[in-house]
Amino acid sequence: MIDYWQHLHSKPDILGELFIAHTYRFDGPVTDVVTTVIEYVTGTPSHKAVLYLHGYTDYFFQDQLAHHFEQLGLRFFALDLRGYGRSIRPNSVPNWCESLTQYHDDIHLALTEMYRLGVTEVTLLAHSTGGLIASSYVSTQQVFEQDTNNKPRITGLMLNSPFLALPFSPKIIKHVSWPIWLAVSLLPYHSLRAHKISLYAQTLHQKFGGEWDYRLDWKPAQGFPLSFHWLKQVILAQRALQKHPITLPTLMCHSKTTTRHALDIEEVKQGDGVLDVGSMNLAANNAFSQLKTVAIEGGYHDLFLSPKPIRQSYLAAIDQWLLDQNVINSLANRANH
Repeated sequence: MIDYWQHLHSKPDILGELFIAHTYRFDGPVTDVVTTVIEYVTGTPSHKAVLYLHGYTDYFFQDQLAHHFEQLGLRFFALDLRGYGRSIRPNSVPNWCESLTQYHDDIHLALTEMYRLGVTEVTLLAHSTGGLIASSYVSTQQVFEQDTNNKPRITGLMLNSPFLALPFSPKIIKHVSWPIWLAVSLLPYHSLRAHKISLYAQTLHQKFGGEWDYRLDWKPAQGFPLSFHWLKQVILAQRALQKHPITLPTLMCHSKTTTRHALDIEEVKQGDGVLDVGSMNLAANNAFSQLKTVAIEGGYHDLFLSPKPIRQSYLAAIDQWLLDQNVINSLANRANH
């Protein structure tokens, strides 16, 4: 775990005056690798906070999410991991990693800096691949019982459609896991490039009739090239989670339905158009010993990007779980999005 980094700058973020982007560079042979911690600055005095991790081909842009937790009395921070969003640099490959465990350094940095700002308890909130990375980090901390001095205590894990299993049904995974493993092992430098915009992406961005306006250079509608090396690291991380169940209280929210094989946009909108819900649940039941699962009717792959009524159901599930875990004391001031 890297314990030294250089603070490059803190400046107003693209999301507005209440957001500050803190940029850090890791010390080492690759000195231009940076990570970005986004802080929502509202003067909330709480020592409790939420740290958000985005998914693959993604970055943090959901300013309403920050406001929601602030209304609950929690401070809010988010990470743009190295090679993603605000942390993309011209001479680096977007989304590239040697191992998913390298992102543990990003989380370690964020937690350390949050502690310096007065945060002593953190609940991790993570989406898709971010959910796998956050779970991997918690598992590693748990197995090796690493020193928690100068870092907040992680009190819980909230997962939004986590990438815990390959995007196939449980029945199909049994037949495709070995061929996929063989391919990614033999062809580590091979990449798959999408030549058209995915139906799921067309449900999101305003350019295609969706609700959200985000940077398409940081979250391209056709995605970044999918590296076989990256996919191998994902599989390794998924397998590792099955060996060391996480004892931390965990909430997993996901769509009630899988629509990744849908042929039109309206059908994709009825569920998770990226991952398989059945395989996700099987993997989660093996990976977490204190797991609460909530299925959201009509939820998109990123549940927060679902239409407003569905988004409210997702946030209500989070709020109730935070109340049950004594992270918050009341839902009286719950934000209404």
